[in-house]
Amino acid sequence: MSTLKIDRIDTFAGHRGAVYALSKGPESHLFFSAGSDGWVVQWNLQKPDLGKVVAQISGSIYAMAYDENSGILWVGQNFEGVHGILVSDQTRVFSIQLPQLAIYSIEIMDGNVWVGHQDGLITVIDQAAQAVKKRIKSGEDNVRCFCKIPGGNMAIGSSDGYIRVFKPDFSLENAWLAHSNSVFSIIQHEDSLISVGRDAHIRKWDMKGEVIGEGVPAHIYSINSVVLSPSGQYLATGSMDKTIKIWEAGSLKLLKVLDFARYGGHKNSINRLLWMSFNDLLVSGSDDKNISVWKID
Repeated sequence: MSTLKIDRIDTFAGHRGAVYALSKGPESHLFFSAGSDGWVVQWNLQKPDLGKVVAQISGSIYAMAYDENSGILWVGQNFEGVHGILVSDQTRVFSIQLPQLAIYSIEIMDGNVWVGHQDGLITVIDQAAQAVKKRIKSGEDNVRCFCKIPGGNMAIGSSDGYIRVFKPDFSLENAWLAHSNSVFSIIQHEDSLISVGRDAHIRKWDMKGEVIGEGVPAHIYSINSVVLSPSGQYLATGSMDKTIKIWEAGSLKLLKVLDFARYGGHKNSINRLLWMSFNDLLVSGSDDKNISVWKID
């Protein structure tokens, strides 16, 4: 194991249910959290005790994305659509009715907001007009994650184990079976894609979908989130097995295991990770209702 130094420097409590979504905020030290209680909370890494509720929405929130140009946080409300919250004054500036399906992922790219639903449906919303632009059928199973890749393409991970790549004109460019079950998270690292899923493996691909090396059996249970450090040197994975693991991004060599026994981490499934540029801090959200902040040196 590596000599990386790990410190859990803060725990943010206040949510009344599991934390499912994390998003960057309007400044490098701010981020948002949301989950099963329907609260959207803004946190300040400089003043960790001061969480501010910016929205209260009925039902669980699995996905949100912050638009730094408009200052609007796009929030997916399961079975009711997408809401726009102007963060500066906490007003709900728009609501877009969508099919009554769960929303698992939201990503903003090139003037479009991609919304991933259950049953393989993707809704593309015109960011400026705040109107539905396109509906895409991407397989039959839940659309779990988006990853922006070069050329204006979007890589999409689904519960059928496939990664599909769509072009800027929304046509399908490529698709490949990546995992034996759900693909929960994808990131780009240099000229490759790294994916994780329910099969508890990390897998690496080139941009054409060809596998690079062998998959790494990384956790005991499902891996829910993978993120890249701001430097691009490290990966972090968060799992249903209650651990966070830190990896060397290039080699996928395991460097550290962050668990409750050794580091006072989470007591339940880790659902989402966010690696902040502010002081290089790693943020984790869990079924235990808490958010932990980690310093990794």
